[in-house]
Amino acid sequence: MTTLPNLCDLGPDYNLDKYVEDLQTDESYRKSCRSVINRLVRDMHKKVPEKVKAVIKGGSFGKGTALQDNSDIDLVVFLSNYSSVQDVKDNMKHLLDIFEKYLGRKSRCKIEGRTQFALKINFKCCHSSHEHKVDLLPACDVLGVDVKMTKARKWAVYDKMQGSDEDLRRYYSASLVILQRNFVVHRPAKLKSLIRLFKSWRISEFPIRSAEGDEKWPTSYVLELITIKKWEEAARPLSFDLKRGFYSVLNALVEHNELQIVWYKNYVKGSLPSHGKPYIIDPANPFNNIYQSYNKWEEVAALAKRTLEWSLFEELSKASDESSSSSTDLNNWK
Repeated sequence: MTTLPNLCDLGPDYNLDKYVEDLQTDESYRKSCRSVINRLVRDMHKKVPEKVKAVIKGGSFGKGTALQDNSDIDLVVFLSNYSSVQDVKDNMKHLLDIFEKYLGRKSRCKIEGRTQFALKINFKCCHSSHEHKVDLLPACDVLGVDVKMTKARKWAVYDKMQGSDEDLRRYYSASLVILQRNFVVHRPAKLKSLIRLFKSWRISEFPIRSAEGDEKWPTSYVLELITIKKWEEAARPLSFDLKRGFYSVLNALVEHNELQIVWYKNYVKGSLPSHGKPYIIDPANPFNNIYQSYNKWEEVAALAKRTLEWSLFEELSKASDESSSSSTDLNNWK
């Protein structure tokens, strides 16, 4: 495994493409990891007492944005015997108990705990040095993964969510993971490289956080969405200068109070509830303003501003200071 220099130590001439290439695992390594995860999925179909309809792979592993030494995966387990999200909510403790009992017997699994919605495990690959952080989420298949996922089906789900209270809406999130995954998985390779770069930056610059603490730092998924939106505003280039893309998204984090991010791939404008600015609307869930879920945006802005002072960005910062149209420059990723 390649030992990478710290991002903050990179000079203005450093090749970021090579850096991101080294963030990724090689194909044989990925194949080995996929094999182990697929075996876990097959075993769940065969051995878990509850009848499993399908298992959807989300997280960075499912979206194809994992790092060589840090990958997460959401395994959403659609259960055949549960016909509604309310059923899953009412039986969540029972379902998590079943998963924990089954997975606790597997030598490669270490139970890390649970949340309101998921069992958290560490799952070792054949390579003993590599572990996947796995969230196992029981869910009801409200979208119909075995049929064509039309907009009409999605709108029907959103209509039900609109008639639900806020607590029940949160239990829909697992059922919508497939939409989050599909929103990212087919993006161009170069954009995924920039996403990996931001994941690496987040790991190196954000403080170590306690899951139980009151400090809520934006997740890698939030950074993914901001990165995708800024790429779209830069005219969706298939090939671009990673440094310019990095620079542009960092500036967006500095100006986080100006963020107004929404997509209409899965829902129509008229169906959106009212959201106050700033906002980052989950492309899978029109009721979820992800921006409001976190309270450390000012700290993120300070980290981004400090990062922009690194020598890596020396030339871009100088050009921006001399330019009278910096907003245009930020959308030029060539």
